Amino acid sequence: MRHAILGAGGVGLAVGAALAEHGHEVVLVLRGSTPAEHPGAITVHSGLHGERALPVTAVSLLREDVDVLWVTVKAPALTAALGKVVPGAGTGAVVPLLNGLDHLDPLRHRFGDRVVAGSIRIEAERSAPGSVTWHAMSATVELAGDDDARLASVVDALRGTRIDCVVGPDPVTVLWRKLAMLLPLALATTAADGPLGVVRRTPETRELMRSAARELCAVAAAQAVSLRPEDSIAVLDALPGRTDTSLHRDVVAGVQPTELAALTDPVLRLAAAHRVPTPSITTLVKQIRRQR
Repeated sequence: MRHAILGAGGVGLAVGAALAEHGHEVVLVLRGSTPAEHPGAITVHSGLHGERALPVTAVSLLREDVDVLWVTVKAPALTAALGKVVPGAGTGAVVPLLNGLDHLDPLRHRFGDRVVAGSIRIEAERSAPGSVTWHAMSATVELAGDDDARLASVVDALRGTRIDCVVGPDPVTVLWRKLAMLLPLALATTAADGPLGVVRRTPETRELMRSAARELCAVAAAQAVSLRPEDSIAVLDALPGRTDTSLHRDVVAGVQPTELAALTDPVLRLAAAHRVPTPSITTLVKQIRRQR
């Protein structure tokens, strides 16, 4: 199969490498650099998997048909990134792996029922153009779509790669499940200005993180999405202390805009609409904004 990766950050490079290693043709659609500046391969650095380089093609515009378009940019960059896909380019399936809740509507407006909602759980960080450091042993993509054939084609593409794949009940639940773990973790690590181990050594921030998980699940319940807060908290408690988030790394690096609004604004908007109190989420957001 032929895959295009729109967004050559940590997630995009890791997905592209996993597919290329399994024999798929991979095209990177570059946003901030030209194809001539790209090394022509994805190099994966991993203490668990070793180092390997996988040849890929790089383009500045996607003009040709692909079987799957993976959208792996961060939410603030989505609109600009979609300009890199020429309207005439055919896509069998479009799989966004963005964080947050608001990106499905603009993607469906552009691509219709070709969109297969997805989320990814991975610890991967872009270390240089074409290079990704993969910190954990495994990664998992969860997918849900309205077209069974397109969903099956994406599941089949990931079969046998280093990325596990599971199928969720529906697109909305897939996004909320990821957010239930990510939002408390991202807010806490950024507010504490350190990885999860630093959060755990700061009792106030650790409790805010746990309370934020409970609040998010309450907002999800108001949207008829059933999530168990104890499950989210158990996942957070089980993560290694070195676990960090891209939101924290971006704030430290001075990246603007960050994903803070994409992660929190939809939740706070829905919380207000349903009159669900979110004091811990609000407190963490205020602490982060004071740092910037």
